[in-house]
Formats: sequence, C-alpha cells, structure tokens
Amino acid sequence: MHDFVSYLFYLLQRGMRFAVPAALVCGLILAVCYAVCRRQGRRFPWGKAVCVLLLVGWAAVTFFVTLLRSEPNEFAARQWNLQLFLAWREAYQRFTLQIWLNVLLNIALFVPLGVLLPLLWKPFRKWYAALGAGFGISLLIELTQLFTGRGMCDVDDLFTNTLGAMLGWCAAMFVLALRQKSRAWPRYCALPAAFTLALSAIFISYAAQPYGNLRDASVTTADLSGVRWSVDFALDQDSKTAWVYRSQALDNAGADRFAAEFAAAHGVEFPDAYYYDDLVIYANHSSGDFLDVTLHDGTWEYSFGRDHTPVFDAPASGVTEDMLRETLDNFGFSVPADAAFTLSPYGETSYRAVFSADLLPTEGGFLHGTLTCDLRTQGDGQSTLSQLENRITTLAPVREEPILSPAQALAALQSGKSFEGAWFAQSVQQIEVRSCTLDYLSDSKGFYQPVYRFELSLAGQAGGITDAVDYVPALF
Repeated sequence: MHDFVSYLFYLLQRGMRFAVPAALVCGLILAVCYAVCRRQGRRFPWGKAVCVLLLVGWAAVTFFVTLLRSEPNEFAARQWNLQLFLAWREAYQRFTLQIWLNVLLNIALFVPLGVLLPLLWKPFRKWYAALGAGFGISLLIELTQLFTGRGMCDVDDLFTNTLGAMLGWCAAMFVLALRQKSRAWPRYCALPAAFTLALSAIFISYAAQPYGNLRDASVTTADLSGVRWSVDFALDQDSKTAWVYRSQALDNAGADRFAAEFAAAHGVEFPDAYYYDDLVIYANHSSGDFLDVTLHDGTWEYSFGRDHTPVFDAPASGVTEDMLRETLDNFGFSVPADAAFTLSPYGETSYRAVFSADLLPTEGGFLHGTLTCDLRTQGDGQSTLSQLENRITTLAPVREEPILSPAQALAALQSGKSFEGAWFAQSVQQIEVRSCTLDYLSDSKGFYQPVYRFELSLAGQAGGITDAVDYVPALF
C-alpha cells in the first residue's frame, strides 16, 4: 500500500511536467486578458480564470496518465475489453485495497472535469451536456489507446470515467443550487447516494461472506463448446464434505520480525523493505538476497544472494532428496519428515525439486503446501540452489462444509467454470483429463478452501501436447 501511494504521487509528479507548462501558457494568456479588462474598465472574472487554469492542468495530467506514462506496446495495440464491469468483478474476486483503489481512481480522475465544466459554461449545467462531455472525452482516450498501443481500450474505463464526471457535476450543481437557494438541490444528491449505497453493498456483502474469494478463479464463464474432451476414468458422483482451514496470518510488524529473525539466522541483511496489500518484499540489492513474505498465510520465497548460494557436487538432475534435506537443515530450513519428494526438469539446465505436505498432522493443526527448490546446473558439473519457495503453512481446522462431487467438478470444468477456462477457449482444441484430486488454495480472507485439481493434457491448433493444471472451486 505504501508503495502504491508512492507510485501514485510519482505519476502525479511526472504529470506535472505537462500540467505546469500548460498552466503557465494559460496564465500568460489570462494575464493579457486581465490587462485588456483593466484598460477597458471591465471587471476581470477571477473565478472563471482559476477554473480555466485548473481545467488545463487536469487535461495535461489526464493526457499524461492515460497516454504518455508508458511506451507503445504492440501487444496492447488493437486489444480491447467489451465486458462491462469486468474490472469490478476482478476487484471483488481479489479484494485487495490496491486493486479497489485502481478502480476508484479511474472514477476520481474525471471528477474534476465534471466539477469545472458547469462552473465555466452554463450549457454544461444540463445533465446531458455534462454526460456527453465525460463520455466523449473518455471515448477519445480509449480509442487513442486502442490505435496507438498506449494502454488497452476498456469499456470499464469508459464507464468509470463517465461516472466520475457525473459525480463531479452533481457536486458542482449541488453547491450552485445551495448558493442560489434553489429547491432543486436534493436531485443532485441522487447519483452520489446511489453510488455510495452500491459501493457499500459490495463491501458489506464481502464482509458477510463466511469465507473469502479464490483470487485466481475466473470471474467469467468460458465457452468451451468447441473443445473435445477425453476422460478415461470414472469419477465419484456421491456428495462429499471437506474441511475449511485457517492459516497463520501475519501483519506488517509480524513480517518485519520474521524477516529480522531470518536475516540473523542466515547471516544476511535486508536494508530495503517494500510493503503491499498482501506482500512485503525485503531486499538487498547489493548482495542479491531477496525475501518475499506473504501476509495472509505467512509463507515466503527466498532468492539466494551470490554470497549464500548453496553448491552441490552433482548436476541438477543428480541432486537427491537426502542432499537437499541436509543442505536445507544446515541453513535452518525445516522440511517435514513425511513430505513427498519429486524432481523434474525445468528448462534446459534447471530442475525443480518439490517437497509436498498434504495435511500432515502437527502441533496446532496440519502442515499443507509445497517447498520448491530451484536447481541450476553449472558448467563444471556442479549445481546451485538459487531459490526457495516455501508454501507450506500450518492450517487450523475451521468447519466441515459440503462440496461438489468429483463428477460435478468435472462438469464445471467442461462448462468453462474453472480457473483457466478462458485460456483454454482461445487456444485449445482437445483436452484429456488425466486425474482429479482434492487440494486446498488460500482465499482473500486467509482461509484455505477445498478445490478440485485436474491434471490435463492439451492439444492446440498448432499441434503438440502440453501438460497443464486447472482448478475448480469445490464449495457450493
């Protein structure tokens, strides 16, 4: 969050490079107009002059933020989203402060336009004129992004920008009505009140949920009618139940304590820290040591710096479970004794070793998750451990809940209600379902929910077979 606010101020600071020169030019013009008014004995409209300067500044900042903050992107060119409220659904699904701020800032960006237009020109005191101005300017920006590749053309941006302009218009007209002692002021409260109620309903609805949302779950249903399916095994159709668990969450202070203990235990230093909604990154840019701590479940990822990288007297393909356990023990990383071990290639010269804990009983609950070790073969036949990703966390049981049967989960997968359904719809022609198992994933409130994990073989338009994993939420 701290870094998001810093980034916001950074964008505003850069935008001022355009706003200030534009305002200076306008100021010079206004100065000339002021001199002419004085010479002619007329009163200079200071109020409108200030509004003009603010409008020019707003236009310059908006032009920068929407079109000039990044270089043209060939991938973004001619890309668009025509699904209204997709950004809102994604914000609700992930439900972090940062992503909600992104949505709300798109609204706030056009509020000044709605405020200034009716103050400057009386025709814009009509609601349809203000609506047309907000919509038209936003549409021009989106079309420019579409054809230049400076951002993606998004119907959600068109909606939120226009909404922001109308909220600003309502605020300006409310003040004008009060100054003029008009009885029409209540009508200008309708839209802001409706927006506030709708936003409150979203947050209240989320707070009332017993559990959070699976962040990576798709918010849309994919059309997989053109995909051919192959399933060579029978799936149980009986109703099932599964436990929901809670992980051991951390706050920023708890993450700081963990990072300090980690640094002391392993002889590293982390002079820099970057705080986000659910993540704190501790960094030593000089040595190359990085520690990422996830707050909602206390898991972490560590990239070894050049002074602390473990070395094995064997290529990555020859590193055994015992060799890894001994090395990790020497570094103070405790691996559950009953964790399953796998070693598989990852790239041309790299291998990925994984220790998997599947609800292993421990004090206070169960150990669940994976510890992933990235191994890289060196030119001398040795290998190094470059990164650890510890996703093993302690889970405390909360409640047993009814869930989909495996057969129902398969039906949901085939109907496009899975995590990766949208991607499959674009590039996959045939899918072979190889296995279906019950797994657990963390949600936006720190619970671990049951999900069905499908291992798949994909055949695309270009031919070839690709292995993939997809998930279907198990809770009703």
